[in-house]
Amino acid sequence: MLVLVGMAMPATLVAAPGEETKTESSQQIVLNSFKDNWAISLEGGADFGLGRFDSHASFGQRIAPVFGLNAEKWFSPVIGLRLGADYYGVKGATLWGNGIETGRFDNGYFKQSYALITPALDVMGDLASLFCGYRERVYSPVLYIGMGIPIGVSDGAAKGVNMDMRGGLLNRFRLNDAWAINLDLRFDVWEASIAGEGNHGKTFAALVGVTYKFKNRGWDAPVVPVVAPVVGKYSDAEGDALVAQLRDANRKIANLEQQLAECQNRPVEKVTEEAAPVVTVYYNINSSALQPKDKVVLKAVAKAIKANEGKKYIITGYADSETGSAAFNAKLRKARAEQVYDALVSYGVSPDQLEQKTSEAKLDRFGSYVLDRAATITPAE
Repeated sequence: MLVLVGMAMPATLVAAPGEETKTESSQQIVLNSFKDNWAISLEGGADFGLGRFDSHASFGQRIAPVFGLNAEKWFSPVIGLRLGADYYGVKGATLWGNGIETGRFDNGYFKQSYALITPALDVMGDLASLFCGYRERVYSPVLYIGMGIPIGVSDGAAKGVNMDMRGGLLNRFRLNDAWAINLDLRFDVWEASIAGEGNHGKTFAALVGVTYKFKNRGWDAPVVPVVAPVVGKYSDAEGDALVAQLRDANRKIANLEQQLAECQNRPVEKVTEEAAPVVTVYYNINSSALQPKDKVVLKAVAKAIKANEGKKYIITGYADSETGSAAFNAKLRKARAEQVYDALVSYGVSPDQLEQKTSEAKLDRFGSYVLDRAATITPAE
């Protein structure tokens, strides 16, 4: 049944066409190749006799050792096979004695003890992956059912070919990608020819062990279709709202086009820019004295002015309003203009070409009042 369930799972996960996609590791697992997902496990524990007459022995007299060595192959996260061999020590009570007894109890029943080696094949199903989807979990409950062939290894235990039916729950606890710890709870039933008293031998076993998983260990998940909502059409109210928005947008566009046309047809205003000074001479704070470098510049300016005999020039003195009193700054402006005037005349410029004045305006255009400590030479209009 577990095989049929595992084979049916991929078919149930096929989605309809026209869907969005995303990666989901818990759905529609891709089956890996045959060389992948192999594991080996070693376990040991004890079994408890549950045969027809075993109840006539005490609890401790019905416990025997059991060991197992198994190889596992998982074909999907849900379905796997386990092939291995188990050693069973069986203890209990028998009524008649059949050659494998080891004395009698006080109640008259024979003490029964024998050993079996049982090659077995189990079909396993991971319940967590089956019902909750595949992912790496700390705990995974694995249900299994299988068959074995018990072979007696003690005197009188092997009488013909016997069959063993068994099932159990393998509780697997993940340590890392490669290793896991197991708690195997198992119930076995085998043919009566082992005990020879017309009943089936039965045991319950609890084993603890480890499992090592060989590479490759994981499972690949494809892109799984996920249904996206589909909108058939707008409602009447939504359609009316969209039409109203479109009309409003068209009105705004027409208004903007009209404003653009008006701007394009508007005459261009002529901007008269203030004539830039021919030269600007800067002074130190509270000073009207010319520096040697300024005199060199003024010699060159004087030569240019003399070359334009019919042109007049205005010399304007400035002072910064951030320092000094108003009266002091007025004198400083006049002195700065006079220094430039005197220098130009000394370099041969005709006084008729020069005019002196002062200005309380701010000369600087860069936000620094320091640039107001200057005198300028500009052409007269």
